[in-house]
Amino acid sequence: MKYPAPMPVRRLIRAGELAGLDFEVLAGEAGIESREIKNPRIQKPGLALAGFAPYIKGGRLQIVGASEYAYLETLEEPERFQRWKGLIDAGIPAIISAKGIRPTEAVLRHCEDRGVPFILTRCATSVVISTVSLFLERELAPTVQIHGVLMDVFSMGTLIVGDAGIGKSECALELVIRGHRLVADDIVVVRHTHGEGLVGVPHRHLENFLELRGVGIIDVQKHFGMTASSPSVRISLVVQLVKLSEAARLKEKEWREQLMTSPQPWTETRDILGTKVPQFTMAVAPGRDVAVMVETAVRKCLLAARGVDDERAFLERVNRRAGGTGARPKEPDDG
Repeated sequence: MKYPAPMPVRRLIRAGELAGLDFEVLAGEAGIESREIKNPRIQKPGLALAGFAPYIKGGRLQIVGASEYAYLETLEEPERFQRWKGLIDAGIPAIISAKGIRPTEAVLRHCEDRGVPFILTRCATSVVISTVSLFLERELAPTVQIHGVLMDVFSMGTLIVGDAGIGKSECALELVIRGHRLVADDIVVVRHTHGEGLVGVPHRHLENFLELRGVGIIDVQKHFGMTASSPSVRISLVVQLVKLSEAARLKEKEWREQLMTSPQPWTETRDILGTKVPQFTMAVAPGRDVAVMVETAVRKCLLAARGVDDERAFLERVNRRAGGTGARPKEPDDG
């Protein structure tokens, strides 16, 4: 697992995704490079401005709205400045003021002296909080790089993993031909956020590219059209490809034995960044259409989400017959 480096305030101010907030730096511009956001969770410093200084968390972006200004207006000017001063001097990366509300010039001068960026936006506080929170969640989320192929199959993010040369990319090509979408080949960058869960994206240098042994590297968009790839997808399923071997047969046997006591739609789970993801282990051998098997595994998971459990239905049918209930096939008539 890898945690991204802290984000300089400059990245926040200049982010294209946040252009709609129309940020304006009123003071402390010298700190936009040196001040860093270390925590994706933003903070409304209401308690801090009320005098409870321990509530201030260093490394968290502070957002001030109309309610904080309304409270400060109830204080005398010297005390009001001291509350602002306590916030500014607490090691915070920056302050965003919503609804276009400006503080006094004394507050801005103190931000300038301390190198704490004071950023103005005319957007509503709720809009600022939701937009900035989502941006920081994505930028500062823990990430991991996984060797494999990520596909969007029936809108379900399917991560295909296995040893080098086992046929992951070939399977991905067949799935693209069948109308599904490539997200990443070779290196899958996975991030985990509270709002989106596990999201996979391609490495920035490999987007849209697929490597096929014996053919070379192809750009799937140029070969199959704009809909042949997707920039990201939420990961909901893992398919582990293994060579057909005695170990693979033993694994299948273990699953069949487990089926009798604990039926479930998938054979196992894989832990990715602390999240359990359903996993199927599939043996690769001549004559086996892996792409069709992957499609079927995805359909199986989609049906399971709707309450359709093939294994449980099968066992219930077996148990009914074993218990003497349900229709029995007629015995052949020897006459």
